Amino acid sequence: MQRQCGIMLVALLIMGVTFMTWRRNISPQFNDWNPLQTPVPIELFVMSKCPDKVDCEQVFSEVLKQVKVPVSLDVNYIGRPNSSQPYGVECKHGPSECLGNIQELCFKQSYPDISDWFNGFTLCLNEEYQDIGVDEYLTTKCANRIGKDYAPVQTCSEGSEGTELLKNSVERTLSLNVEKSCTIYINNKLRCIHDEVWKQCEGGHDISDFARTIEEAYNKGN
Repeated sequence: MQRQCGIMLVALLIMGVTFMTWRRNISPQFNDWNPLQTPVPIELFVMSKCPDKVDCEQVFSEVLKQVKVPVSLDVNYIGRPNSSQPYGVECKHGPSECLGNIQELCFKQSYPDISDWFNGFTLCLNEEYQDIGVDEYLTTKCANRIGKDYAPVQTCSEGSEGTELLKNSVERTLSLNVEKSCTIYINNKLRCIHDEVWKQCEGGHDISDFARTIEEAYNKGN
C-alpha cells in the first residue's frame, strides 16, 4: 500500500510539473485562466532571417495584447533535412539562419514563458534580423536586455540538443506542407500567409481580424 501511494504521489508531481511548463506558453494576460478551458493554438511557421517573419511576429505581438481569451503560441521553422549541412538542415538564408533558428528554439527551451522567449527575446532579435545567427553578440544582448542568463541557451545551441530541436521543428513544418515564411495557423487551420504581401487570408489580416478569429474559435470550442 505504501508503495502504491508513493507511485501515485510521483505521478501527480510529474503531471503538475508538465502542466506548469505547458502553461508558461500561454499568453501572460491569462495566468488565472480556468484549466478546463482550452487555449486556442496559434502556430507561426517562419525563417529566422526572413523579413516576412519580422512583420508577422510584430503583428502577433499586438494580437496577443488584444485577444480576450486564452491562447497558446508556438513557432516552428522552415527548412529541409540535409545531413551534409552543418546542422543537418538546409535553410534558405544559409547556415547562419539555421543557427538563428536553433538559438530561438533553445531560448524557448530554457525560458518557456511567452513573455521571455517571444515578447522579450525573439522580438529583440527581429530588430536586427540580418545579424541573426552571425555570432553570439546579438543573442547575448537580447538575453541581457530582459535579464536572462544566456549560458544555458549557448550550451543548447552549440550541442546536439539544439540540432535535435531544429530537426523536430522542421519535421512539424513539413508535416503540414508549409513552405512560406510566415505561414499562420490558428486553431489548427491555415489562417493566413505573409509572403511580401498578405495572401490566403480569408477573414482579413488586420490585428483585429486575427483577434476575432481567435475569439470565435475559443467560443466555439468551450
